[in-house]
Amino acid sequence: MTRTLLALTGGLAALTLAVGPAPGPWVTEEFPAGNARLLDVERIDADTMWTAGFRRSGEGKLKSLRSVLFGREDSSHRWKQIPTPLDDVRTRINAIGASPEGDAWLVGDADETTRTIHAAHHDDTGWKPAPAPLPEGTVSGGFLGVAAVDHDDAWAVGWTQPEGSLLTFHGLIEHWDGVAWRQAAPPALDADYWSLWGITASAPDDVWAAGTIGTPEGIRPLLLHYDGTSWARQSAPELDSLTGEFTAMASNGPNDVWAVGRVSRGATGRDHGLVAHFDGTRWSVVDAPVGQGRLYGVTVARGAVAVVGYENSSRPIGARLQYGRWQALRLPEVGTQSTAPVGIATTGRALTIVGLATNAPAAGEEDPGTLPFAIRGF
Repeated sequence: MTRTLLALTGGLAALTLAVGPAPGPWVTEEFPAGNARLLDVERIDADTMWTAGFRRSGEGKLKSLRSVLFGREDSSHRWKQIPTPLDDVRTRINAIGASPEGDAWLVGDADETTRTIHAAHHDDTGWKPAPAPLPEGTVSGGFLGVAAVDHDDAWAVGWTQPEGSLLTFHGLIEHWDGVAWRQAAPPALDADYWSLWGITASAPDDVWAAGTIGTPEGIRPLLLHYDGTSWARQSAPELDSLTGEFTAMASNGPNDVWAVGRVSRGATGRDHGLVAHFDGTRWSVVDAPVGQGRLYGVTVARGAVAVVGYENSSRPIGARLQYGRWQALRLPEVGTQSTAPVGIATTGRALTIVGLATNAPAAGEEDPGTLPFAIRGF
């Protein structure tokens, strides 16, 4: 996610100085009929992309959520629904993670009845449920991000709500060791409110997680790093005491790590996209041609990075850095009422962007609900 942050940076790196032309036309891809809210997209192997989220069913007090996963081959512009062990439980799929070998994880929300967080693991033998323990002393929680180094080395992050407090939330970190999820000790943060939204892993001893933390001065971005032994808090880029948070991460090795989110600027407190980069030494804010809104997706591949999100009015925003030049993505508005990209992945030179869209109901008709969308462009 990006936005103009010249005022927040002491200067721009050379790779951010020029703005190039936008990518070519975008192609809208087809989904099976039915409402769905997509929350993430991930490349699973050399030919396959997955996107996931949830559907709403029922009415009134009987309304519930059901997870949904779609898959698409690179040669196709049509997505097909994929059955998973999470189809029969009430949860969302908040994030997808895949290892270089093709193992994949789906992670969602907690089931307070069973005291577990819904998750599933896919390998060359098929699907298996992979529930994660909900920490003792908590009433709810869930995973919001997942990343994998190998089939027996994956990390998931999210949030929990402790018992007895409606306004206290703590972050959650768990590790998959090839058999089960096990809780990992976070660093001492001395905060009643903090959570983790995104995670990226380039090696067993190089894992980053990002989110938000409440401080006496307000909400601030939060960065944690795992060095193979323990998790430690890292210095986030300076935002001139402005409110901000990170929502997603991606990396292309230890010296090329990206985090995106939002920052509130000016007297109006309007949100602007936040893009930050780690060069192996320090984090810094990066300027990009996006504008107002929040960023929810980032992808890194072959020396390029791309970010997406949407404005407060639910119009899509996005930008790509390639060959040392930023390009505004100029994303199409898929829905007549709102278009909200939330995830992005790379296929060769192409970008696949997913999200949710709503159409304004015709006169005398009910709201048609939220529809999934995916667009592909170069």
